Amino acid sequence: MKYVIIVKPKKTILDPQGKAIKKVAERYLQNKIKNIRVGKYFEVEIDKRNDELIDKLAKNVLSNEVIEDFEVLKE
Repeated sequence: MKYVIIVKPKKTILDPQGKAIKKVAERYLQNKIKNIRVGKYFEVEIDKRNDELIDKLAKNVLSNEVIEDFEVLKE
């Protein structure tokens, strides 16, 4: 079973990397961009479906629940 886990900074957390990329992109495109947020993307494969195990991995290992949110997608 394959899972995709996306980890992003919480909306209330400052994202300096996203802001820096936004500035460069606006200069390159010569156009305003409302916002860019930077996150992490993980692909995890396990032998059989186990949503609880994957949620535990995402919450306790792949993200910091104080400053990040995560989303789990099944493929």
